[in-house]
Amino acid sequence: MAEKLYDEINGKKVFLYTLKNGNVEADICNAGARINALSINGVDIALGFNSVSDYLKSSCYAGAAIGRVANRIARGSFTLNGKEYSLAKNNGENHLHGGYEGFDKKLFTVVAHTESSVTMQYLSPDGEENYPGNLTFTVKFTVENNSFRIDFSATSDKDTFWCPTNHAYFNLDGEASGNSTDNILTLNADYYTPIDGGLIPTGEKLAVKNTPFDFTQPKKISTDLLKDELKSTLGYDHNYILNGAHAAHAESKITGIKMDLYTDLPCLQFYSGGQLDNVVGKNGIYNRFAGFCLEPQFCPNAVNMSGFEKPLLKKDEIKTHYIEFKFL
Repeated sequence: MAEKLYDEINGKKVFLYTLKNGNVEADICNAGARINALSINGVDIALGFNSVSDYLKSSCYAGAAIGRVANRIARGSFTLNGKEYSLAKNNGENHLHGGYEGFDKKLFTVVAHTESSVTMQYLSPDGEENYPGNLTFTVKFTVENNSFRIDFSATSDKDTFWCPTNHAYFNLDGEASGNSTDNILTLNADYYTPIDGGLIPTGEKLAVKNTPFDFTQPKKISTDLLKDELKSTLGYDHNYILNGAHAAHAESKITGIKMDLYTDLPCLQFYSGGQLDNVVGKNGIYNRFAGFCLEPQFCPNAVNMSGFEKPLLKKDEIKTHYIEFKFL
């Protein structure tokens, strides 16, 4: 593992940690425990920025660890153990990605490292963003055997909700190529959750077959991108219910890069990057569809819905989840 100074935030130094094994190389930043670059055979496939301030100004969560609860919570509230908690409404009337000061904006501490891995930790105090419990959140990044793996773990001194993910934007043609919609995608999901105008799931589970949401067979992201069903969301920004651990496959005909995504989380948010707009990235401007996100997680707003597994973390329990990308 190599370490180099990247930036400063609030007078504190921020570093990049480079992990390399075989044809896979990852630059990990301890501000937001985020992926700053992910290179396969020398091709960087992850959108990123040249400073912490650029990440924060972009408001797109690129590459970051998300928490306490990924995605949206309806009306910014939930009830746990008979008590109602009111959260920040930082996305219209809803709560998004942990609130105004989510984990993407936190400086993580490196607690362990090897030649092929780096482990970072953040201690989220009881009441931060009005979530209950002192939460210890650990993220381990590992590069080995042509794979890039993220292991999450957490424990809390009170019952709380915890739903981690990573918010990387991918373009397998290369992050500077400008548009990712020619990337070919397969999702191992027969059902998705339809949403209301605030992108909150309605509670239904609908079959993807014969709809623009069907990625059960490989197709370009662009194939159905302009269909009427996707106009209000500027493309895909939808939750899929996964069939199993092999969640997705993506590939580029230009670079030949093939990526398989594995996870133990039950759902996956597919976002095609429709809200990117004139964002200054590492090597140029990111506009609409410059990159796409595959975010394993629990169903959005599961904390308030029946029929979906809730991301409950019980007092003193240690829970773990993983996301792994394997490359050909």
